[in-house]
Amino acid sequence: MTACWAVGGLLALVAALHVLQHAPRSAWCFRWLPLPFWCYVLPAVLVSAGWLPAGEPSYAWVTRWLLPFALGLLLLGVDLPAVARTGRHALGAAAVGALGVCAGSVLWTWAGHAHLGAEAWKGAGALAGTWTGGSLNLLALQQVLDIPDDVFAPLILVDAVIAYGWMALLVTLSGYQTPINRWLGAEVRDLQVGEGASRPPRRPAQALGSAAAVGLSALLMLLSAAIAARLPPTALVGSRSAWMILVLTTLALAGSLHPALRRIAADGERLGLILLSVVLAGLGAQASLAAFRDAAGWLAVGAGVALVHGVLLLAVGRWRHIPLGVLATASQANFGGVVSGPLVGAVYHRALAPVGLLLAVAGNAVGTYLGWVTAHAVRWLAR
Repeated sequence: MTACWAVGGLLALVAALHVLQHAPRSAWCFRWLPLPFWCYVLPAVLVSAGWLPAGEPSYAWVTRWLLPFALGLLLLGVDLPAVARTGRHALGAAAVGALGVCAGSVLWTWAGHAHLGAEAWKGAGALAGTWTGGSLNLLALQQVLDIPDDVFAPLILVDAVIAYGWMALLVTLSGYQTPINRWLGAEVRDLQVGEGASRPPRRPAQALGSAAAVGLSALLMLLSAAIAARLPPTALVGSRSAWMILVLTTLALAGSLHPALRRIAADGERLGLILLSVVLAGLGAQASLAAFRDAAGWLAVGAGVALVHGVLLLAVGRWRHIPLGVLATASQANFGGVVSGPLVGAVYHRALAPVGLLLAVAGNAVGTYLGWVTAHAVRWLAR
């Protein structure tokens, strides 16, 4: 009975947050702190207040099994061929931006690891994953790296503050495009947008298609679990659940190259996003609010990562004469993801909105791998 109350409470909370996000009177709350932040923090508050049961094993069950299911739904729909046609300047800027995030995460976490704790390397991987991909990569890395609550909880706040603060800076810079482009040696007519950027709108999800997407994702999850059961834990991949996430990510991206599978998975995208919110709520219900006390150190790391990322992008932009609009779109696709990437792109040039979307989708595809590599790079340096 307690398990039903716990899971039912999480589902009701996530449903309410998704409704409030689009309600005119409450939308301002999500303008400054995004939905993932509320999905994580509010369950922690409710558990601390005694309104949801504490220490309920069903929370761990939710995070363990819904995460791979949601990843399958979302990654199978990644349109990698369209990403490849986005344009060399946009792809190059996104790659440089991701490199800046990873390098900055390694540099600043290694410099401050004595103050951040023995498992700070896991936090560095999580930040690199979410700022080269998105929330699904952050959640995947929480499983892959087995990030403890006292490290993971501050990262939720840091992710929200830095990503939205960076977005505000990029939007502000749009008013200074002319002098900055002059310094970069670029012009708006130099804007290169490939044919893949004109991505057609997706058709509304149909019940039959959604059911097929669910079945496909379930099959992928079972196959990944079977393969992971045969792979032994190693120094780099420490558990069977970590193997399962890595195997599932690889199989899903390979499957997304088939147009028919990609079309089926597209009908399950909305469900996948909702399930990610439920997973985040399950993690929040297992967290302690006291873990947020370490957010100041991670905020300093996040600010340092953004600095390295920005300087590297500007340097490459000046070298290759890439317009500010392309740099800003690629940058926000790194830091913000599929929601804010297109918004920032549209502020600079309407042709950049679909570019921001496609670059963010590309980040979702590689973010887990990049975060994993970054984490072990910090671990090696700290030794």
